[in-house]
Amino acid sequence: MDVTADQSRSVRHVGLDVTRAIAIFGVVVMNYHAYLNKSMAFFPESPSLAERIFNPLTGILSTRFAATFVLVAGIGTSLFLRRTMSSRNLDSTVQVRVQLARRGVFLFVLGSGLQWIWPGTIIFYYGAYFMIGGLIALWSTRRLIALSIGSVVVSSSLAAWRAFEFVNGNPTSWLSPSPNTPRNLLIRVFVDYTHPVFPWITFFCIGIVIGRSYEAFHVSRLQIAKWAGAALLVVYVIRTYTYPEFPITTTDVVLRRILSTNNHEHGLLHVASALATAILALCVISWLTDKKTESSFVNHLARAGRMSLSIYVIHVLVFNFFVNWMHWIRPTGLDTALLFSVGFYAVIIPAAAWWNKRCGAGPLERMYRMFGG
Repeated sequence: MDVTADQSRSVRHVGLDVTRAIAIFGVVVMNYHAYLNKSMAFFPESPSLAERIFNPLTGILSTRFAATFVLVAGIGTSLFLRRTMSSRNLDSTVQVRVQLARRGVFLFVLGSGLQWIWPGTIIFYYGAYFMIGGLIALWSTRRLIALSIGSVVVSSSLAAWRAFEFVNGNPTSWLSPSPNTPRNLLIRVFVDYTHPVFPWITFFCIGIVIGRSYEAFHVSRLQIAKWAGAALLVVYVIRTYTYPEFPITTTDVVLRRILSTNNHEHGLLHVASALATAILALCVISWLTDKKTESSFVNHLARAGRMSLSIYVIHVLVFNFFVNWMHWIRPTGLDTALLFSVGFYAVIIPAAAWWNKRCGAGPLERMYRMFGG
């Protein structure tokens, strides 16, 4: 979601905006499939190739679009902070830290409310990333990379430990609580469910690092895309040849967690594959965007990308209206979810582009900036 750059005060990077617009379509598809078809989406019987690809837990597209959003958010944060970092002014540094934290609080509160009708919303976690960003965004690149590595180590170690405890008959369900107390809320934010801080802060930190030299990244993006693609291939080769399909020993069970690409298990290979995919997508989309800068279609996507926070919330409300309230759409499989998603996208993109052209920032983006400064 475009929750970093102020359109009136900063230079737009069209490639980032278009990446958001394309990523929001992926988020809509994956969410509509998961929330509409539920167990049929997660555990289909005799799944087709398409059902394997779009599986919200184990599919190759699982959480890739959300990871791209968080990566782009980190880049946007870095670009937003660039003026402060170059000025080396203590007052402005403190001010921008507070500004990021306030924006994080807004998103956290918004996500907490949305959680009641859309469990697992990334907005809830997004706010946590920005609140943490208020503390770490001005760290050195070395410290940010160290935090990224540490985050993955924490999440992978926790996944391995939970697998070990499961084998030994020791329940760890207390690490997957409902966020109904301050303690449980912290557990949910940092280590549990769909997009916890550990390991998802990794995508945010890497985005900040990329944003610090975004012009150089932009120039070298095709070469970077090749490296990201190679890394993605290596990840899946490792998984194919090392993943224990039929675990017999405790070691096998632990390795399954560490080497899993399942989003809810937060293992090493899941993070590596999601990060490589996000970087690859950003490189390719921004390169294609630069080839078609005068295209009205690209312009529509860029304008819609600047309203991705509003679009995200609208897609939740539209789903609830058509599915849960009016019962006009019923769970019949992936085909229905795809048609529903394409229909929503076909309407929301021109509508958002029109709004952005006529009114500027979207309604939630305005509230976000009013609260966050």
